[in-house]
Amino acid sequence: MSLFLSYLAIGVTEGLVYGLLALGMVLIYKGSRTINFAHPFFGLLTAFVCWWLTAKASFFPFSLMPFAAGTRPRFVVALVLSLLFIGLYGFGVEHGIMRRLRRAPRLVTLVATIAIAQGALGIVTILFNRTPDQQATNRVLPNITNIHFVIGQRVITGANITVVIVTVIVCVAAALFFTRSKFGVAVRAAAENGDAARLLGISADRVAAFTWIAGSVLAGIAGILVSQVKGGVDASTLSLGFLVRGLTAALIGGLTSLPGAVVGGLIVGITQEMLVWRFTSPTQQGLPELALFVFVVVVLIFRPGGLFGQREETEDKVGFVPVLRELPARLRASAAAKAYRVVSVIAVLAVVALGFTTTAANTGLITRMLAVAIVGVGLTVLMGYSGQISLGHWALAGVGGFATANFVTRMHIPYLIALVLAIGVGMLVSLVIGLPALRIRGLYLAIVTLGFNLACQVYLFKQGFLGGSSAGRDLTPPKLGPLDLADPNNRPLLAFTILCLALALLVARNLAAGRTGRAFFSLRENEKAAATLGVRLTRYKLLAFAVSGGIAALGGALYASSLGNVRAADYETPYSLTLIAIVIVGGLGSPWGAVFGALVIRGIPDLVKFNNLWIVPIGSGILLLIVIVRARAGVAGLFAYIREKVISSVDEMGAAAAPPPASAPTPPSA
Repeated sequence: MSLFLSYLAIGVTEGLVYGLLALGMVLIYKGSRTINFAHPFFGLLTAFVCWWLTAKASFFPFSLMPFAAGTRPRFVVALVLSLLFIGLYGFGVEHGIMRRLRRAPRLVTLVATIAIAQGALGIVTILFNRTPDQQATNRVLPNITNIHFVIGQRVITGANITVVIVTVIVCVAAALFFTRSKFGVAVRAAAENGDAARLLGISADRVAAFTWIAGSVLAGIAGILVSQVKGGVDASTLSLGFLVRGLTAALIGGLTSLPGAVVGGLIVGITQEMLVWRFTSPTQQGLPELALFVFVVVVLIFRPGGLFGQREETEDKVGFVPVLRELPARLRASAAAKAYRVVSVIAVLAVVALGFTTTAANTGLITRMLAVAIVGVGLTVLMGYSGQISLGHWALAGVGGFATANFVTRMHIPYLIALVLAIGVGMLVSLVIGLPALRIRGLYLAIVTLGFNLACQVYLFKQGFLGGSSAGRDLTPPKLGPLDLADPNNRPLLAFTILCLALALLVARNLAAGRTGRAFFSLRENEKAAATLGVRLTRYKLLAFAVSGGIAALGGALYASSLGNVRAADYETPYSLTLIAIVIVGGLGSPWGAVFGALVIRGIPDLVKFNNLWIVPIGSGILLLIVIVRARAGVAGLFAYIREKVISSVDEMGAAAAPPPASAPTPPSA
């Protein structure tokens, strides 16, 4: 019994931290209808700033820092200053970015918060994790109290006690604010009915700014508390795992219920610790993530509003998918258009030829970049064609990699047949994910797919029946006629990957040009209107998931073939968010956008050795924000614009240089 109580006590304290994180997310959602995926990264930034002010800042222009580094008084001052900093940071994000997107679809704002998260991670990297010495630093925040006691085999530390005290204070303060103060009541009114609140003179700008400031401060408090509970400030603790737990707590309690966020956090924390208690095998370490994924799916299917929230209708269209302009009919058959196509083909062939002249290492990097582009083509079919958002598509690539490795290594199936079977497995798994999409849409579906990727990474891919262990499985591609895919110079595998990419692009193009593509596009624009016109929503939704999953599995199999093995560490959840950046920066309206985006975000940083620098997360985040705010057609749209301008200009020059037509002879007068 004492052992049960010890795990229960730890689960309660951790659950309260998740509840505080979820409370901030719910507050921001109520004030601006935005699910802030950058929320845990605000906590990450706060914890690192607080640690630096506590332990490292040797000079500060205020007289508030006279205490010795690492002491509790210094920590208290650093806590106040870091929370002030993150509150201003949240206000800047709302005022400078989110306010510009207020009228945009909510899925657009969700993608914007992904870019903001990448920016926050980049700031932490450049300031605190840039060098090997910084990465090896043990960062610890002091506890306010040293009181501790033992329950069973677990120690209840001062950090656990602090969590309970702080959570009680925050909840009481929030309850008094939202029920007793005029502005608190105004915030509640704006959250319940924004249009009616505006008619009563309540400023939507003030409400949104306040909720972002308060929500950011709550994220900062949660980040500092979880760092104390876990025993150190660590980026891995305060990233996607923290996000998934906070989102799960918010969804279980209800995205519109502040008390529900705390209750949801308690459910998540207690469930997690009970699973840790009952399942201690190393192969079951990721079981809490799998359980949370299943729990969220069940809750959203049977109680979409959560335990305490109200059900909300999600949007029926994606809204951020641009329609790329085709050439005007008068230019398509012109000589300039034909010449442009010839030049484009020559340019593509020249770029491909360069890939075969570089070193073996660079050829391998290019091969993996093109494999990522294939996965991006699959994501484009799902998001760009049918409007179903997925934040876990890299897990489907992992399914393809692991399936191919098992077919080839364990079952000794020929490589080409194994690839076909892996595509089928990817389609089947994607169909299973797509089943909840029949009832879960938009933002909620995005959260479910993110949880699926995390469950695959930390649990499913490490199971013996699939991955063998955390070390994964070997995958050595064979010789296919004249192509020895295992050649150390990597050129045959590059040629094979290019052929597969061309096949994926051809499939995507034919889908877009036919009846299936028109059905997909009608789903993307408006599901209700599509159903009215006779489009079978269930059929085409599942078909979009199946085709997308099959293409992603093919890309994942080629990615694993290039590495020579497949491991859970190669298919981590953050890369699914990078895939979102790849297809949107490249241009979500075109399958070629996946190729352009992979080149810009994956290829160039890899080839110029930017992998370990801060420029990668910050740069991709900035590019993503620019595309969302200013140029939603991405790189593909830029190429389409240039193509039209060039062909139009050349055609006009040709018309001006052509001799005028000869005039008809004047008939003689009678």
